[in-house]
Amino acid sequence: MTDGRMQGDMNLLQPGTQLDGRYEVVRLLGQGGMAAVYEVRHLGLHSTHALKVLNADLARNDDVRARFLAEGRIQARLRHPHIVQVTEIVTNPVAGLVMDYIEGPTLSEFCRGQGLEPRVLLEVFLPVLDAIEEAHHHNVVHRDLKPDNIIMGRDSRGRLQPMVTDFGIAKMLEGEGTGGRARTQAGARMGTLLYMSPEQIRGAGEVDARTDIFALGAILYEAATGRVAFHSSSDYDTMKSIVEGTYEPPERVVGGLNPVIAGCIRKALAVDPAERFQDCAAFRAALEKLLDADPSVPPKPSRSYAVTQVGNSPSRPDVPEPVPESAFAQTYTPPVAPAQRATEATSAPSPERSEQAPSALAPVPPSALQRPPVNTLRSQPAPQASALASSASPGLAVFLSLLCVSGFGQLYNGQTLKGLLCLGLSAVALANAPLGVCLWFLGYIGFTIDAYCIAAKRKRGQRVGPWEFF
Repeated sequence: MTDGRMQGDMNLLQPGTQLDGRYEVVRLLGQGGMAAVYEVRHLGLHSTHALKVLNADLARNDDVRARFLAEGRIQARLRHPHIVQVTEIVTNPVAGLVMDYIEGPTLSEFCRGQGLEPRVLLEVFLPVLDAIEEAHHHNVVHRDLKPDNIIMGRDSRGRLQPMVTDFGIAKMLEGEGTGGRARTQAGARMGTLLYMSPEQIRGAGEVDARTDIFALGAILYEAATGRVAFHSSSDYDTMKSIVEGTYEPPERVVGGLNPVIAGCIRKALAVDPAERFQDCAAFRAALEKLLDADPSVPPKPSRSYAVTQVGNSPSRPDVPEPVPESAFAQTYTPPVAPAQRATEATSAPSPERSEQAPSALAPVPPSALQRPPVNTLRSQPAPQASALASSASPGLAVFLSLLCVSGFGQLYNGQTLKGLLCLGLSAVALANAPLGVCLWFLGYIGFTIDAYCIAAKRKRGQRVGPWEFF
C-alpha cells in the first residue's frame, strides 16, 4: 500500500495513494483554492467514484472540517436522479467525501458564452428545477447555485442528464416548507457574488428557498443569453446592481428571445422575494408554458430592470470562489430607492473571511454546441420580444427584397452586416455582365426567400442570429 504522501504546495494526493484501504487515487479531476476532486477506484468492486478532499491548510480548521462533513451528510440524504450522491466518507490519510463520478462539463463549460436554444434550455433547466425542489422538500437551501455547480452528464442513451452538486454551504431549515427558521452558525453565510440574491448581499440571516429561486433566475439568464445578468467593473457595482434589480433585459441581449423565457427570468430575479416564484414547482410550470400553443407570460415584477449594459460585456467571467455574505454586508449599504437596474473542487466550504470578494477573470471561448451570440456584431439594438409574437412582416421583407437588388430584406430583419454584404455582392455582380447578371439573378431569388423565412421566424418569436439563413 502506498503512503499518503502529497506533492507540491497544494498537497495533492499522488495517483496510487490508497484511502482507508478501500479506494485508490487514479487522477486529479479538478482543484481550487479550497478543495480538490479526484477520480478514485474502489479496490474491491473496481467501480469508479469521485473523491472530494479539503486542501491541507483548510483541513486543519475545525469549523471548516465540521462544515465539510455537514456537506456530506446533507448531500447523502438527498436522493434524486439529478443530484450527485455522496455515498461514503473516508478518513485516512485525509478526510474526504466519496460520491458518484459524473463525466461531463459543467453548465458554464457547456454553454461557453453562447445562449442555448429553447429546446436544449428546457432539457437542461427543468431537471435542475426538479433537483432543487427535492432539496427544498427536505428543508435544504443550497445557497450557492451557479453554472459551475451543475455538471452536464449523459445517461446510458446519450441524453443530457444535468446533475446538481456542492451543497457545501447549504442551510438546513427547521420546520416544514420554506418559512421555517434557519440554523446557521455565525460567519457561515456564504455565496458566489454573481448569483447571490439581494437578501444574501444585505447579510440577512433568514434567507429561505427563494434565495435559490433568484440564483436559478441568474443561471437561466446566462444559459439563455450567454452572458451573466449582473456583471460590472467592480464587486461594489455588481452588488449595487443586484440589490437594485438593475440588469440588461435578456430580450435586448438576444433579439427574438422567447417572451416566456424572458418573463420567467424577470420574475425569478425580482428584488422582493415575495414577487419571485415561491417554489420550484411554480417556476417549472411557468417555464413549461414555452411548449404551449398559446403561452402565457409571468407578470412583470413591480421593481423591474433597466438597460445598464449598452456594450458587449464579457460573456461570462470566471466565477469567483464563494465568500461570506458578512463581507458584503460590511462594505455595502443598499440604497433606499431602486435605480432602473470547476466542478466540485472550486466551491468547497471556506473558513470565515472578511476580505473583499475576488474579482472576475476572462470569459471562456465559444462552443460549437450553440449558435453564435446574436449580439457579437450589432450596430443597432436587437428587436425586443415584448409580445408573444414579433411584429415582423414576412410580406414586407419580400417586398423590400424585390427592390432591384438584394439586401434590403436582410436589413429589415436586423441582419445589418449580412444585408450590407448582399448589397455589395449585387453591385459587383451587376457590374460584370453577362455572367455576373446570371449569378446576381440566382442570388436575388435566394436572398428574397431568405428574407421571407427569417422574417417568419421573427414573427413566431424565434431567435435569429446575425448570419442565420432561411
